[in-house]
Amino acid sequence: MTNIIKTLVSIVVGVIEFLLSLRFIFKFFVVNPSTPFVAWLYGATSSLVAPFAKILPNLNIGGFVVDFTTLIALIVYVLVGYIILEILAYAGPKYYHRA
Repeated sequence: MTNIIKTLVSIVVGVIEFLLSLRFIFKFFVVNPSTPFVAWLYGATSSLVAPFAKILPNLNIGGFVVDFTTLIALIVYVLVGYIILEILAYAGPKYYHRA
């Protein structure tokens, strides 16, 4: 049972990390936000980055933008996923007693 939960956690964290990575890349290259896919991506990930908004300002480097909000979100979500997986590993099958 814990393997199924571990797999689901890994998939969810992987999807979140993938979408946030795309957001970071699109923000870095200043992609047109009115493009349908980019608009959808920004809308879908806005609630994921909202808790980290305004922690650090964006950095503009010669026409490129480093979005620290998304970068912090990427780091936090991977750490949360890792902690959840470690908790599941600790409370795994060794504590289950079958009759």
